[in-house]
Amino acid sequence: MTFLVQTNWPMKQIRNFLLSAALIFAAGQLTAESLAPFTLIKAARLLDPRTGNVLSPAAVLIENGKIKEVGAPAKVQAPSGTKVIDLGNATLLPGLIDSHTHLLVDPITPAEAERARHYNGSFLPGLLLAIVESPSKRVLMGAQLAREDLESGITTVRNLGHSGIDGDTELRDAINAGRVPGPRILASGRKLITRGDYIANLNPALADAILEQEFLLIDGTDRARQAVRQNEFQNVDLIKVAADENLTVPELAAVVEEAHRKHL
Repeated sequence: MTFLVQTNWPMKQIRNFLLSAALIFAAGQLTAESLAPFTLIKAARLLDPRTGNVLSPAAVLIENGKIKEVGAPAKVQAPSGTKVIDLGNATLLPGLIDSHTHLLVDPITPAEAERARHYNGSFLPGLLLAIVESPSKRVLMGAQLAREDLESGITTVRNLGHSGIDGDTELRDAINAGRVPGPRILASGRKLITRGDYIANLNPALADAILEQEFLLIDGTDRARQAVRQNEFQNVDLIKVAADENLTVPELAAVVEEAHRKHL
């Protein structure tokens, strides 16, 4: 069971709600920090959003980072040596999913007057930030945002570009290895775009640097397939392509076919 969180929701509102409900379905991270193979979480209530039913009181048994059983505490039998976490009056519900994130970029929104002067006025600050900030700083920022997402009850995110060449895949792998806390990440690597998308009206000297670090260029069907292969080499989970007016149907078809051939 999952929730879909749209990114235009105020994060503060989401965080306040989830913290007040004491979401603890980041079970994988909890058990990763414990030597016990089993963890039992007890709480006053558990909400099943699929049915709307509330189980009270509730217990969740976790084995090696995966939920094994959910039910009333008297019915959930935990093996000897199980780590017990009693959350008292808290309410549990399944972890949330954010299907559109950019964990490794922190764009600054310009004033309305300045934004109106540019073709991509809302997006340009983030593009410029991508080349003036060091990759190391962006990775550390991404780790912070990933941890904040997890602490807010978001246990899976789909990161869709603006992460440098391999920022999101490396952050994903670091989380999976237990080196830093964070949600499960589906990483897309660099976004596939046409020459006229996103970087229009930028200084050409800056545009090429941004393009190389943040995007993969589609210019014909062969380049479209090559772009997918470059991302696949970085072990991405999915491909993101910007289908603007400059992208042809054969180019888009080539992206889709190559992605499917790579099982993405």
